[in-house]
Amino acid sequence: MNLEFIGSTLKQHRLSRAMSIRELSSISGIASSTISQIETGKNSPNLLTLKAICDALDIPVFSLFMEEDQTKIRLVRKDDREPFVRNTSKGAPVKESLIIQGKNEMYGGVVEMPPHTDSGAFSHHGGEEFVFVLEGTINFYLEGHNEYELHEEDTLYYPNYIGHRWENKSDSTVKMLMVSTSPYNF
Repeated sequence: MNLEFIGSTLKQHRLSRAMSIRELSSISGIASSTISQIETGKNSPNLLTLKAICDALDIPVFSLFMEEDQTKIRLVRKDDREPFVRNTSKGAPVKESLIIQGKNEMYGGVVEMPPHTDSGAFSHHGGEEFVFVLEGTINFYLEGHNEYELHEEDTLYYPNYIGHRWENKSDSTVKMLMVSTSPYNF
């Protein structure tokens, strides 16, 4: 629950009705000091308090959470992707374009692997990863597990604590979609 978002949303509704905190307190039965703390995100209101304030402002309680969800929606157009070089393998750049931007619990990217390149040493980190091969054939290695040869439209899921790496053994560029819940810094 984003307390600052809820507080600022309630304040916006109160101000749009030209209502003072004291007036809202009188109508809702909630102390002015409590309303002030909620509006500044310094107080975590219980559901009954939120309901009383929302009733006084004539807004449904659930709208506070729907508006918060709206701020989490991300649309990234093809031309707005942020391309970068993930790493270099055998002199060739391994390119990635982030397709999920902003502060999220996951990130997604389209990775292009030139022919006869690899991702480097086994990587270990938190979270989970999902791979969908868009074009070509790529080999995934999960430490202590089998080698997986993935073809177009094949998928692979793995927890990131398992060491993982991949290699393009073919003469063609491979393109894959990767979605991960691990924090990603580039």
